[in-house]
Amino acid sequence: MYARSIMPRNPSPPPSANDDGGPLRDRKRDARLILLIAAVALAGFGLLSLVAVLLSAWAGADPWPGFMTAAYFFLPLGFLLMIVSLIVSVISRGRG
Repeated sequence: MYARSIMPRNPSPPPSANDDGGPLRDRKRDARLILLIAAVALAGFGLLSLVAVLLSAWAGADPWPGFMTAAYFFLPLGFLLMIVSLIVSVISRGRG
């Protein structure tokens, strides 16, 4: 019958200006961002290489071996780095 308040009963105090985690937290955030960008770049380049291989095979030409090698290595490596990034993110949220 009564509307419940959205505010919690015991709100946590607001963080102070000096409680941001310092430069170590910024470096960890930057490292995770670089890891994620590298993962997406490798997976994207691997997918483009795979598309190039498939299109050249569809056209009846021999695909360039560099595209085949890039698709073979970069695609799994990119997804592996994405999984590592996900695990690091879950661990850091659990500690925070």
